[in-house]
Amino acid sequence: MCRLSIEKMNHLHLNAAPCPELMTSVDRIKHKIFRKKFPVLGRALDSFYQLNPLFQSCAIASIVLWKIFIIYFFVHVVLHKGAGAGAGDLSVIKNAANVNVHASNPNPASVAALRTAGLEFAAAGKLGLKKIVGRQAKAKVNAGGENNQVEALALPIHSTDDKPIRVLHIVTALRDINNGQRGTEHGEDRLVKVFIPVLKNSVESMIAPPYNYQVDVYLVLGWTLTDERLKLIEDALPEGVGLQVWNDAIPLAYDKPSTDVKLKPVTRGLARQHRYVIKDKLEFYDVFSVFEDDMRVSGAHMAHFLEQSAELERLADEAPDTLPAERENPYQKQSFHGALSKKQLRRMMPGFIRVEVLLDEKKFPSQRDLDNVPIDLDFEDEDGGVGTKMFDPKPCCHVPGNIGKMPPSPTGDQVMIWETGVKGTVVRKMPAGGNGLLDWVMLQPGPKSKGQEFIGGFWSGMLGLYGDEKKPGAGDPRLIAQQGGWMATREQLIEMHNNQCPDGFFPPYSNTYKQEGLTLNNVEFWSGGFSIFSGTRSGCNMQRVVSLNPEEFGKHFIYHTANNKQKSLPNFRLLKANNFMGQINSVVKAAKKAMGN
Repeated sequence: MCRLSIEKMNHLHLNAAPCPELMTSVDRIKHKIFRKKFPVLGRALDSFYQLNPLFQSCAIASIVLWKIFIIYFFVHVVLHKGAGAGAGDLSVIKNAANVNVHASNPNPASVAALRTAGLEFAAAGKLGLKKIVGRQAKAKVNAGGENNQVEALALPIHSTDDKPIRVLHIVTALRDINNGQRGTEHGEDRLVKVFIPVLKNSVESMIAPPYNYQVDVYLVLGWTLTDERLKLIEDALPEGVGLQVWNDAIPLAYDKPSTDVKLKPVTRGLARQHRYVIKDKLEFYDVFSVFEDDMRVSGAHMAHFLEQSAELERLADEAPDTLPAERENPYQKQSFHGALSKKQLRRMMPGFIRVEVLLDEKKFPSQRDLDNVPIDLDFEDEDGGVGTKMFDPKPCCHVPGNIGKMPPSPTGDQVMIWETGVKGTVVRKMPAGGNGLLDWVMLQPGPKSKGQEFIGGFWSGMLGLYGDEKKPGAGDPRLIAQQGGWMATREQLIEMHNNQCPDGFFPPYSNTYKQEGLTLNNVEFWSGGFSIFSGTRSGCNMQRVVSLNPEEFGKHFIYHTANNKQKSLPNFRLLKANNFMGQINSVVKAAKKAMGN
């Protein structure tokens, strides 16, 4: 029998000759690996065993931490190479863990796209986003090779099996119970009476033939949904529609940076949060629809938007690179017809105007004294004939019965606007080309462009109807026609971020933005249109275009289903859409006369 000292049995030194009869199977394996095949490792282990127990523990801890670091580096650097970080602000990641995913048989896009908002984003930065052009766009490097320009390939109007159009419909809501302000009923269950009916009807119209869009829904909420309330939303959505919820999404910030010493919820910043969601989902969807919880957006609205966007892109492809600057001429002599440059046309996108349906004209009448512009509802048809056309309420305001507070079939004379008027808009004849879909258009107010970026139009005041009164400013809140939201294709968003918005469209925000955009910027800025369609602060100066073809005009109006503005605003602000359409038609006829037509 072999005899070994206690010391040799305990440590199995390299020079020792352990007896096979005294070794377990594990010991034999260790001996073979560490003594015969890799003797260097054996000597290292011998040295380790001779260390003080405290040093042994430190050595083990160091090895474990090093392995954790290697795993972290591989996952977050190698696998997520190119992924941007968050904005680095508490307001960005506050309650990001409260984002929940709910989907019954979700669309294929939702499986990959529904990730935690506020923590992970698609490629970040003005340059990084140029790489995300997706299936519908291609990158093109200019002659200098310094900047990429995105040349968008127009999306089809309807979704098909071969070319599905994936839509992310984002809805922002501050509260689920009305507080009685702005003409709402105190204590009313807004979630049940407004939110869910509007969401359900909007999504159903998007996924129905002939549109067949593949839709997922993302909710950005100023409160936390209970399981019972969440179930109401899940049951209302059609099967196959993915649902993700960002609960308690109001950001934290210094509401008054000059005096506040504590962070607090900034409710106006809730309207900003969709930008983080879109940045996170940019590569997974073709179209993004971002609206407040009481805005009804239909598949017809989206199809019209895509059709008009495609036509503007065709015109831009055909347009010259540069033109003489229109802004060098006095306003009365500015061009309202003729060629437009590529740069001007790529600043254009279809616009919307929010409307309500007058519920009780005796109690809440529309304006009696209109702007001094005649109402002319006689339109020429393609054959040269003239016929009377009324505002078409079907695209915006005809809904199935028993949906919230919405009358099912209002007439054109019942639809009213309150945030624009003929005095705040101009008209322009679009250049020939494309598919001929755009002839005369209305340019909505907002942009403050100069020089070669300026787009001129014919103003009703050029007829001398307002005396010496000057044209209202581009950012006049009574006339800017806030939309209550907006929609855009992925390529339009990339174009805005890279080429149109001075400080970028996507976060993180800096320069003219303060506190990641939370200082001063309110819901009108983020979702009403000031951010995209105006030149104020970090505005992108995008020019909204409304077709003045009477068959298309009504498709630019979106239903504000709460129907509460008519109760809280003075009646001189309430303009019937029918009267507005007739006044704009008068301006077009005057512009044609000025052209010599």
